[in-house]
Amino acid sequence: MTDIADSDWQPTIVAFLCNWCSYGAADLAGVSRLQYPPTIRAIRVPCTGRMNPKFLLAAFRRGADGIWVSG
Repeated sequence: MTDIADSDWQPTIVAFLCNWCSYGAADLAGVSRLQYPPTIRAIRVPCTGRMNPKFLLAAFRRGADGIWVSG
């Protein structure tokens, strides 16, 4: 069995970010030239409180290893 810590595998994370809260923080990080891993895909949504759960399932179906919902 291969140990994950020894491999070069990195999980693909889909991040659903609230337009009014966390997306602004991600944008500020970009303006400040802070970097986050290229395996994180940020998606801006109008409000995470009203997000359809089908978005989460679709992300997994399309190959996401994990999901981050931030509001």
